[in-house]
Amino acid sequence: MKRTIYLLVCTLLSVQLFAQEKPIQSFSLKQAVEFAKKNNYALKNNQLDVLAAQKKVKEILSSGLPQVSATGNFINNTTIATQVLPNFLKPTFVQLGMPGANELSDFIPAQFGQKFSATGSISASQLLFDGGFLMGVKAAKEYVALAEINVNRGNIETEVNVSKAYYAVLLLQTNVKLLTTNLETLTKAKGDMEKLYKAGLVEKTDFDRITLQQSTIDVTRSKIADQQRIASMILKLQLGMNVNDSILLTDDLQKMFTSVQTVAVESKADYNKRTEYQLLNQSIKLNTLDKKRYQYGYAPSLVAIAATQRNTFGSNFSDLGNTWFPGTYWGLNLSIPIFDGLRKSAQIQQSKINITKAENDKKTMENVIEQQVLQSKLTFLRTGEQLAIQEKNMTLAQDIYDRVQLKYKNGVGSSLELTISQNDLETARTNYLSTVYDYFVAQLELRKAMGDIK
Repeated sequence: MKRTIYLLVCTLLSVQLFAQEKPIQSFSLKQAVEFAKKNNYALKNNQLDVLAAQKKVKEILSSGLPQVSATGNFINNTTIATQVLPNFLKPTFVQLGMPGANELSDFIPAQFGQKFSATGSISASQLLFDGGFLMGVKAAKEYVALAEINVNRGNIETEVNVSKAYYAVLLLQTNVKLLTTNLETLTKAKGDMEKLYKAGLVEKTDFDRITLQQSTIDVTRSKIADQQRIASMILKLQLGMNVNDSILLTDDLQKMFTSVQTVAVESKADYNKRTEYQLLNQSIKLNTLDKKRYQYGYAPSLVAIAATQRNTFGSNFSDLGNTWFPGTYWGLNLSIPIFDGLRKSAQIQQSKINITKAENDKKTMENVIEQQVLQSKLTFLRTGEQLAIQEKNMTLAQDIYDRVQLKYKNGVGSSLELTISQNDLETARTNYLSTVYDYFVAQLELRKAMGDIK
């Protein structure tokens, strides 16, 4: 019994450990964007909208195809309805002088039909002409195009959001690595200084200063490590992954910068490349078709109809089906609108108003695009200039630190000077990396404003 329980516990633990050991997924920036475009839940919904729009087209088309239906009914006349007919025999009886003819009723009650009856019929109709139907089909197809533009817009937004999140994780990850390296250096320097302090070769102030600096960097590293974990979860949300899954980013921020492609900042913005502008154009098309649909509502509609049926009757239920009486017809149904209380006229005017509003939104969007392009160009150019300055500052801070460190090792420099130069170097590195991140984001925003992200 104990052996069985032991094996069961081991099996459960093994299953639990196996379930917890999920493979770590590795992503370059390009792979992350491609993964997100396939797995992001918002994009999946956009693609479902396209599918729903396509099904809507089929739904509208179905009303222009033959409509066939079959019906059947069974009636049990528990009490056959009585009809009152004029007594057409009374005048004849009176004229012939029959006794009691004048006392006859002027009406004769009569019952028509039998106790049981059953009917089976098949009817069909075919729309021959309806202008509103034709415009509805065109509008439905344009709605599919609208949904497809929205998918493209979602792809662009996803690429931008994933890229920003990816850059943010790399920036924080790089900062953590730099702080870890600095902390290791300080820990070693603290150990050396502690020996010197115990030997009475350095003052306690110098030893306390490096201890304080080590503690400060350790706290900063912990904060940035927490920010990195949060940024990583945001990235996984954008990718469409479980936020508890493990991922590994294979790109390097510095290497990405050295291989970054130059964005043309002198070219003029092409409005038609922007999905927002495309959506407005599509809205104008839809409103125009809507107006035409209402206008076609004044035209006649023509429908072909046909039906065939079979009836059977009987005084008893068992008599049903012994004899069937056929009936068949076909014809045309012409509907001519004459007056609808000016309803279609009001609908046409509403469509015209919507077209005018869309045209105004289109002009506004043109100005917005121009403003976004100019702003993103200026931000990108200024960030490039700041990046060059930060790179020089980092190189200069590194040179200063190297010289101060050499002086300190040779016993001609102070620990305060070394601490200040190291702080300056850390600040310069942080500023440089932050500017690299800003440069990537500015480039991304410029490409988005120019409509170069597909």
